[in-house]
Amino acid sequence: MNSKNLFNFLLTTAVSSTAISLGSLLYTPEKANAAWGGIPTCPSSPNANPMSSDCLLTPEVMEITFYELGFCKSSDPLAGANFDRTNCEKVWESSTGQTADLAAFSYKGLAGSGTYKISAGTYQYAYVVISNVMGLKGKSDFNGLTYFTTADGNGTNTAGDPDMSSYAKYDLDIAQLSNGSGCWDSPATTTTGYGTTKAYLANSSLITAGNMAECDAATRFIGSIQLETPVTIKSTTKTYGLTWNIEDKGLWVVKGSGIHPSSFGSGPFLPVFSFE
Repeated sequence: MNSKNLFNFLLTTAVSSTAISLGSLLYTPEKANAAWGGIPTCPSSPNANPMSSDCLLTPEVMEITFYELGFCKSSDPLAGANFDRTNCEKVWESSTGQTADLAAFSYKGLAGSGTYKISAGTYQYAYVVISNVMGLKGKSDFNGLTYFTTADGNGTNTAGDPDMSSYAKYDLDIAQLSNGSGCWDSPATTTTGYGTTKAYLANSSLITAGNMAECDAATRFIGSIQLETPVTIKSTTKTYGLTWNIEDKGLWVVKGSGIHPSSFGSGPFLPVFSFE
């Protein structure tokens, strides 16, 4: 497993009167952006059948470090070369970053320097700023074997490690995006039912990387979405809640050239904001 594989971004959104699903980050090596709903759930264990396609499952660990979440009324914060908060308002931020294991996330909201009350109005865009490194741990069964993550990112199976003593979390370093102008961006991609998404790799000052060396040194991953259904915040809105959904989707098991998995990556994670 290579921790610097291509990482395409899809930030999907569904809006109801009570909650907004923001997210998902899809690890799709050497593929075009695609809706995560087209990827099947991995088979339950034990499983003696060979692997026939990529699949998604629930990770045991999925650690994401968040720095900022927000909404924008009339302009995409990634419309220019660098992230721009003009016409945007923060919902939440942490200057030092707040790491959450989404596999065990049960906190209503994130800790940090502030959860903000944003002004009443209609917001057409949303954005998220996270670390470009995420921790993943998980396993899946094929061919009568269990394939699992290891700390070095290479992974192994029970043929080589029968007691799974090396089973551990590994850090996926998102050091390259694809299909854009370079390693630093993922182009605007529209998915029916969700919206139009973009992503940049950036430094801690949120300045977009401009070459391979800067992509390798990036510390932030910024995603934006033009919401298919804009969000309306009322003057009576007082608090924001936050929960996550990664069940049967948070870990991407990538099929190799034969009947075995070749690597693990991040599947979708769906933060759900509730407004009260």
